[in-house]
Amino acid sequence: MTANRITLNLGDTWITGIEEAGRPGMSLLVCLPGGGYNASYFDVPGYSLMDAARREGFPVVSLDRPGYGGSTALKGEISFRRNAQALQEAITELWRRHLPTAPGIVLVGHSVGGAIALHLAAGDRTWPLLGVSVTGIHHESRRSNEALKSAPPGSSMEFSREHLLRFMYGPEDTYDPGVLDLAKHTESPVPVAELVEVAGQWGTDFAGITAKIEVPVHYGLAEHEGFWHSSDASVAAFGNAFTAAPSVTARRVLGSGHNIDHHYVGAAFHKEQLDFARGLISPAQ
Repeated sequence: MTANRITLNLGDTWITGIEEAGRPGMSLLVCLPGGGYNASYFDVPGYSLMDAARREGFPVVSLDRPGYGGSTALKGEISFRRNAQALQEAITELWRRHLPTAPGIVLVGHSVGGAIALHLAAGDRTWPLLGVSVTGIHHESRRSNEALKSAPPGSSMEFSREHLLRFMYGPEDTYDPGVLDLAKHTESPVPVAELVEVAGQWGTDFAGITAKIEVPVHYGLAEHEGFWHSSDASVAAFGNAFTAAPSVTARRVLGSGHNIDHHYVGAAFHKEQLDFARGLISPAQ
């Protein structure tokens, strides 16, 4: 099923995305894709978190982050912090629309989108956050950002198929190769500034951000990560950084590469994320 396109007019900026309606009383899921992917990352046919959420009755929105899809690009500095500022306004508008029916919001973020979701969870908000589920993000990068620093400011790059196979998917027995063609329409140029930050400054900033998060956290890191050091110890270390969260579920997702959603284990992981969201209650309850 193809999700409905939406456009949020925030004055001098636009944020676009896709949405599926849900049942009254269910939390609103707001999904943020990673670097190099637009909102449809979460809605690939046969691998769709949005379809799984719809079947369970959750209203769900996946947003094009600034500079992706039809969303207005950031002017000047491109950073996770400024992404979060722009998306905070967009989520405020989404919450206004869902206020009569949803008890609160659960953020779902993948990779760079996961880092930005954590920025949102740690900051001031005008909407009730119930919890956050993130994948594909850590603080111990396997890649240096030195080569990227020489790229022209504001430039973008596209991942080649070779890069996708190596970094996003991993071992051939963990996914159906046809998923790359199914997901082709979800690919977008990634601002080089995002790659520089995720492999550099993010590793310094993350502890101060995670320490401010006061909602339940669900976290998964792929066994066959192309970007991060992945081990039981590294996953535990990242989970332990959420010192103010009332609960943290952190695990290594075996049999998967970086894009967990698009692997054979993706459907089971989606169920885990939705079970996490279902178990959250509004702070007012």
